[in-house]
Amino acid sequence: MKTMIIVAEGLEECEAMMTYDLLFRAGIEVELVGLTKEICSSHNVIFNAHKTIDEIDPEEYECLVLPGGMPGTLNLENDERVQKLIDIFVSEDKYIAAICAAPSILIHKGLLKEGHFICFPGFENGLVPAKEKAIRDGRFITGKGLGAAVEFSCLIIEALLGKEKADDVKERIQY
Repeated sequence: MKTMIIVAEGLEECEAMMTYDLLFRAGIEVELVGLTKEICSSHNVIFNAHKTIDEIDPEEYECLVLPGGMPGTLNLENDERVQKLIDIFVSEDKYIAAICAAPSILIHKGLLKEGHFICFPGFENGLVPAKEKAIRDGRFITGKGLGAAVEFSCLIIEALLGKEKADDVKERIQY
C-alpha cells in the first residue's frame, strides 16, 4: 500500500509532515513527491522531496494526499501534472485526501459534495462543509487544517489499513 504526498512551494509543512509521520508509523509506504526536488514551505522550511512528480508512476500508489498552505495550494492547483494525477486517481477509484485549503482544488473540479467535506474556512467555494475536523466520503478524505492533521491522517490509515490500525497509531502517539 503506497501513498504519495504532493509537496509544492509554499505548502503548510506541518500538514505534510504530520501526515507523513503518522502514515509511516502505520506501516504505509509513503513518499513526498515534489513539483520540484527542493521545496520551501510557507514558513521558510526547506526540505527535499523523495521524488519529483515527473519521476513517479501513478499506478504504484493507492492514495494521493494534497497538503494545504498558501501559496502551496495554488501551486498544486495550477500544475497540470497534479490535475492529471487527480484525474487518474478519480478514474481508477483510488483515495484522494486533501487538508486545509487543498480541498478547494477538488471543489473546483466538482468532486466534493455539499456537507460531505471539510476545509479551512473561506475555501468552501459556496458549498456548505461538514462540521467534523476531518471526514471521509467514499474515496475522498478531507481535513479542516493543521489542528485536524491527526484526525485526517488517521482517516487515511483507517481507509487503507482499517480502524484497528488507526486506533493503534493514535494510542502509540498518546492521542
